Amino acid sequence: MASHLPPDPRALDRAAELIRAAAHPVVIAGLQCLPGDAGWIRALVEALPAPLLATAQAKGLLPDAHPLVLGTFTGGEEDDLLLGLADVIVTCGLSPEELNPGRWPYPALVVHLARTPLSGLPFVPLAAVVGDLALILEELAPRLRGRTQADWDLFQIDRLKKAQRG
Repeated sequence: MASHLPPDPRALDRAAELIRAAAHPVVIAGLQCLPGDAGWIRALVEALPAPLLATAQAKGLLPDAHPLVLGTFTGGEEDDLLLGLADVIVTCGLSPEELNPGRWPYPALVVHLARTPLSGLPFVPLAAVVGDLALILEELAPRLRGRTQADWDLFQIDRLKKAQRG
């Protein structure tokens, strides 16, 4: 499952360009994320800052108590409130089997980071980077330096988190 090839620098540059321009980025972590990727994903969501949703297979990657962890990505209507506000969705290791087939109502641009090339996704990413996720995130970090902070209202994120918990 893991790719040992270095990520394409042009794909990294394109991904960074889209993420740098985002005011409301959201990160979704999926089953291709390994425990060793957790530190890099945490660094990404904190540096942006961006709320994180994790699929059931990636749950526990970051502690639920982390202020940017909003809960479980289901691929259903319960995700619509947060993802409808996003202008860029960064998928880390998200696989087609974790998604509702044909359901992706979000207008946000998608940056897809994955260990292996995937087909069957219900969205077309504007940037896709394939390789070891930790290495992708490590290579992406310096490309995001100097980026203006995202414009998320942290109180709004907290309200969304409480609403998702029901």
